Amino acid sequence: MKLEVDLSESVEQQLAEVASRVWQNAMENELKRRSFPDWMDLETTCDYLKVSRSNLAKFIKDLEFPVSVINQTKRCNKKKVDAWMAQFEV
Repeated sequence: MKLEVDLSESVEQQLAEVASRVWQNAMENELKRRSFPDWMDLETTCDYLKVSRSNLAKFIKDLEFPVSVINQTKRCNKKKVDAWMAQFEV
């Protein structure tokens, strides 16, 4: 018994379109990530991490989240935030 699969042009075209959309979404996400400033206030940090303000407060209090005080304002350095997040990667 022999199994053959017909990959007509329409299927190949559909696969190419899906791959293109996945690549475009990945590029858009990377551009958004790069558009954040090197030093962020807490609200911007929440947007960067896609977390709520209460979750960020828990990170700061319980998980040693990197926060600096600059001119009496709490700021987060994007590189330090990225390094802190990397510890949770599997």
